[in-house]
Amino acid sequence: MIADAPRWLRGLNETVFPEAALAVEADGSFVARFRRRVLSSAYQPVLSTVDGNTVAHSARVRCDFEEQVEDPAGVFALSGPDALVVQLDRSARTLHALNYYPKARATWRLFLRVQARLVESVGRGHGRVFEGILGRLGVPTKDVVIELPRHANEDLELYARALLSYRSLGYRVASESLGPDDPLLLGRYEVIPDIVAVDPRPLPDPAVLPRLVGQIRQRGATALVHRIETFEHVRQAITAGADLLQGFLLGLPARHPEAARLDAEVSGRDAAAREPVA
Repeated sequence: MIADAPRWLRGLNETVFPEAALAVEADGSFVARFRRRVLSSAYQPVLSTVDGNTVAHSARVRCDFEEQVEDPAGVFALSGPDALVVQLDRSARTLHALNYYPKARATWRLFLRVQARLVESVGRGHGRVFEGILGRLGVPTKDVVIELPRHANEDLELYARALLSYRSLGYRVASESLGPDDPLLLGRYEVIPDIVAVDPRPLPDPAVLPRLVGQIRQRGATALVHRIETFEHVRQAITAGADLLQGFLLGLPARHPEAARLDAEVSGRDAAAREPVA
């Protein structure tokens, strides 16, 4: 994929993420090594409700500490300078891209999470460093969906600045909705992500989901219902008019990106009322 890949990787490790260096395993896969931990990639399929096919994968970090599986959330919650979290975040996203694109189909997109501390500490130019890395891999930014973090006390101006920066470079941007009264859906934001995800599990009433999906689509975004764990979640999401589905019921995170498919009888319901996701 890259001419003189060992030299390029060595340069990245020295200049971009020296404390979370990437390495190549004997089987050709990539890992990151950070504080006696080995980080690797896992991918969960994202399915379209229009035809039931896999259209993307959401990348997740697997963390092994002295041959024991560890919750990766603890790694990213480490105390230390913001610069360390930034390089760990970039190392993880590069790791996922390196492991994904040799195996992914041309029509698939890759969802990549960005840590809140990176968004907060990088004042401007979000996505530029990673754009250069993707360029060396021959991957256009339009094939990458950046998942921006959300939290209750977020800075709306900072959020909008980061979103617009990523979008200006060609990335698509995804975000989670916090619920029916989330300011993202009530018009307090001047801009809205391309994709907004909803978790059906904590909703107090199934009737809330169609309203949420309707708000998302009314604002011009794609509605993703994720964390689907039951067939009832699937039924509710499709009835609500969701565009995309993701969850353990539909596909477990796997080391290699795999194609999953939604049952044709279920996915075909109300398909005429929805447009394919671009």
